[in-house]
Amino acid sequence: MNMPNKFITNLSEQDHAKLFECYQTSENFRVRNRAHAIVLSFQRYSIDEIAAICGVHRTAVSRWLDRFNEFGVDGLADLQREGRPPTLNEEEQETAVETALEKPKFPHRQLSEIKTETGKQISQYTLKRLLKKRLSVETNQIRIVEKGGC
Repeated sequence: MNMPNKFITNLSEQDHAKLFECYQTSENFRVRNRAHAIVLSFQRYSIDEIAAICGVHRTAVSRWLDRFNEFGVDGLADLQREGRPPTLNEEEQETAVETALEKPKFPHRQLSEIKTETGKQISQYTLKRLLKKRLSVETNQIRIVEKGGC
């Protein structure tokens, strides 16, 4: 079955130079991949061929081409996205950090005390991230040991 194709037909010299520069030098792999796909589309490669070269699904390539037609070279970058909301609010985070600093040698006690104070259970990794964020220290300076660990 023959699938329909889209091609980038009109590409200015300036846009072509920007795309080639993005394809060659961008630090973000996704931006490089998208720029390469648009250059290949301009060279009349089919969507299926571009998808095989870039290692993505043909619908992704189609979306990239549509986004480029709508926004130009500026449409190559990833959009800002929200992450998961934090388990603890700001006050609870402060409480957790204070509790963790009171008993630095007993991480299992820290976690159980945080659970009783806030009513929310967090993992040892969440506590470690909170401590790193609040104290601005290196990863190897904070050590949280599991109950059966070393």
